[in-house]
Amino acid sequence: MRAFVQTAIGEYEEREIPAPRAAPGEVILRVRAAVTCGTDVKLLTRGHPRIGLPVTMGHEACGEIADVGEGVQGFRVGERVVPAISGPCGACEDCRGGRTNLCAAAHADRAWGAFAEFLRVPAAVVRTSLHRVPEGLTDEIAAFLDPVASVLHGWNRLGAPAPATILIYGAGALGLLWAASARARGVRATLAGRGVARLETAGSYGAEVVDVDRRTAPAGADAAVDCTGDPRVWERLPSLVRPGGRVLLFGGCAPGATVTWDAARLHYSEISLIGSFHSTPEEGRAAMAALASAAMDPRRLVTASGPLSELPRFLEAQRRGEGIRYAVRP
Repeated sequence: MRAFVQTAIGEYEEREIPAPRAAPGEVILRVRAAVTCGTDVKLLTRGHPRIGLPVTMGHEACGEIADVGEGVQGFRVGERVVPAISGPCGACEDCRGGRTNLCAAAHADRAWGAFAEFLRVPAAVVRTSLHRVPEGLTDEIAAFLDPVASVLHGWNRLGAPAPATILIYGAGALGLLWAASARARGVRATLAGRGVARLETAGSYGAEVVDVDRRTAPAGADAAVDCTGDPRVWERLPSLVRPGGRVLLFGGCAPGATVTWDAARLHYSEISLIGSFHSTPEEGRAAMAALASAAMDPRRLVTASGPLSELPRFLEAQRRGEGIRYAVRP
């Protein structure tokens, strides 16, 4: 089968590799649509502490089941599905404590390799996190399940009571999905970022927008979320929420990054710093429901689509900040 394989930092190529076969508990998908992600660009430019190379690229996909392994129940050949990246084991301390998104075993065997004609879905993902696509939902939009689930996890990490106002820092696809989700929840959002087209998209999702090249982001929100992965933004956000406010550290920083905060601000203003990583199977199901109902509508985030051979052009455009996301159809 044809696939794009990253061989080293900054290096990848299209290859002909053996098509996967379904082991017990697994399914094989014929990829119908796969969507580019900022993580793909980060992996190319700086590597990832949890992803070894070489690796078949891509991880947000919608596919049709082409092969079902021994012991798989409830799924059949021909069904359209979207796999989560990981499937929790259900037995470790994190899983027993309700932190299934942190399950180490789940991240040891991921549904990774969507920029290919076929994709292997590990048994744990089939068992816990393989989601059927409702009729009427397009392949490209269904492939947004993972980022939407991660945004829903972020809201759950913010906890109760829900903030009345939120500052979203970053105008990439995830920042825009945060804006869309804020509107769906009735939360007044301000999005601070760059790029006229992206800020216009944020406005279309109901957010007030701030071009950070022209003016500083306003202070005083109940909560703030970083969608940049920039340590300088992490450091700045505690000063942009009200006393008692919450700061969600949603965007992943580069390996080895360190951050320094004003201890007095955190202590005397009771600012909460909250980490957020990945999502749970329950949040994946909620994400599919949100996509199916159009409560979360990422259609305007797909800048262009094309065959698998277009992936290098799409990734280069995304690296330059042109467009938002791109879809390939192997």
